[in-house]
Amino acid sequence: MRVASQDVSASTSNSRTSTWVGIAVGLVLLGLVAAFAIGLPKASGADEPEAAPAIDIVLPATLPGGYAAADDPDSFADSQLAQQADQIAQQQAASTKYGNEVLPAVLGTPAATRSYVVDGTKAVFIQVFQARGGAFAPTVLTDPATTNGAGGTTMDNVGDGVCILTYGQSQDGSTGDPSAVQCQVSHGELTAQIQSSTVPAEDLVKVAGALLDDLQDTGQDQ
Repeated sequence: MRVASQDVSASTSNSRTSTWVGIAVGLVLLGLVAAFAIGLPKASGADEPEAAPAIDIVLPATLPGGYAAADDPDSFADSQLAQQADQIAQQQAASTKYGNEVLPAVLGTPAATRSYVVDGTKAVFIQVFQARGGAFAPTVLTDPATTNGAGGTTMDNVGDGVCILTYGQSQDGSTGDPSAVQCQVSHGELTAQIQSSTVPAEDLVKVAGALLDDLQDTGQDQ
């Protein structure tokens, strides 16, 4: 499955808004596929240890590093998307509500999703599951260094996470920077998957790790 890599801060309001809509739809579907991979051992009928107590996963309105929930119009107040803030927030709120209904129902385990924005225009999408990670890979792996600038998809360890790096076409035949990044980070019983077409993998892994630590601390306090 491929994720749109359009720049959310394109010059026209229509293209910016449609980018948010397109990325959101693609990420919901991608999240479901990845989540199914995590839940697959359970579905196979293999012997499993006693399940851990369910964790109430609620994704916050803000994340460390200036990431603000995209379902809040105020997150776009000082950006190029200010005029479309209400429309974008409504779309993202609907996607979040749908994802938060579908993911736990399909997986049979606590799960939540939410979209965020940083620097006013850079979209970031997160899903968190009560599951240990590991089942995480793209459908196709193509070494971008061997395609003469045609792009490709590979994987790499980034910090304490694992990332899928997708490269687009380049004019000079070089690999360039990834056009889309999706990373998985696991801490204890929680796994986060985070994706963006504008934020570097290193930053995504740090944000996901900080989020998981906060969620675990909250769960222990309850």
